[in-house]
Amino acid sequence: MKVFSFVCLILGAWIAPATANAQDLVVGFVDLPALIDKSPQALEAGDRLEKEFAPRQQALQQGRAELDLKKNKLQTESLVMSETERSELELDIRKLERRLKREEQDFREELNIKKNNEFKKVREVVLQAILKFANTGEYDLILSEGVVFAHNRIDITQKIIDIMADLDIEQIESADQ
Repeated sequence: MKVFSFVCLILGAWIAPATANAQDLVVGFVDLPALIDKSPQALEAGDRLEKEFAPRQQALQQGRAELDLKKNKLQTESLVMSETERSELELDIRKLERRLKREEQDFREELNIKKNNEFKKVREVVLQAILKFANTGEYDLILSEGVVFAHNRIDITQKIIDIMADLDIEQIESADQ
């Protein structure tokens, strides 16, 4: 709460002298989560990740289906199985469960790492697009998170998405290096 009050005080002190020239003050609001979700780069990254991880996800689903079949077999046929057959099937089920848990955990970890890397690049493109828009539109202030209300006339989210269609992740990465 103290940080919010401090930010409000700073903004008030900065905006107060501008009230005489309120017409000159150009303010915009950007919905960052919407911007990141709807950007062409984010959609492309999502498609890339989906294609890359689809075979592993399908293999995991097949493994789960195999496990379900074995559990079902144990449940329905355990009374007619010999003790040895039942023990072997139970052991096989436990091994398959452990293997699937390991594979699912590895899958989730690798997917999260890739997702974080991809969306780090998207966030960089978002910031570049916002800066480009702010400079070409001669904005004095662009706000994002922590805004309680922003009128549609100052919401520039869609305009930033339009600019992002022209930005390439590779160009921004090469400029950073």
